[in-house]
Amino acid sequence: MNSALRILVAVICAIGLSISQGFAHDEKATPGTAKHGGQYTVYDVHHGIEMVATDSKLVFHMTEDLEPIDMTGGTFKVFIQADTETEALTLKPEGSMLTTELSSPLPKGAKIALSGKDADGHSLQARFVKE
Repeated sequence: MNSALRILVAVICAIGLSISQGFAHDEKATPGTAKHGGQYTVYDVHHGIEMVATDSKLVFHMTEDLEPIDMTGGTFKVFIQADTETEALTLKPEGSMLTTELSSPLPKGAKIALSGKDADGHSLQARFVKE
């Protein structure tokens, strides 16, 4: 892995750790759940992201106030760290989903960092650990 990619991944992880407290929310006010069998997290109080990983594909389902939100026009990447390797993949917006193909299944414990901007230029970041 080249040093520029390592630095980028380190910066994204550091930013995610430093702002994770800002993403805390009241479960009673925004009771999001995983509706597609994946892992669910909340960002920016009323937005949700569900990550679904299959053997060949990674899909993020995006919601606002528990309703699907159109991500068309946004630009997103996902950084996957598994074992000693880190891979950066471009995500394709497809309605309320962000998708990418995987070269191999994600192992348990893989760290996944989603980063990008929606069509309005708002930044979005989320982190997951593959269960």
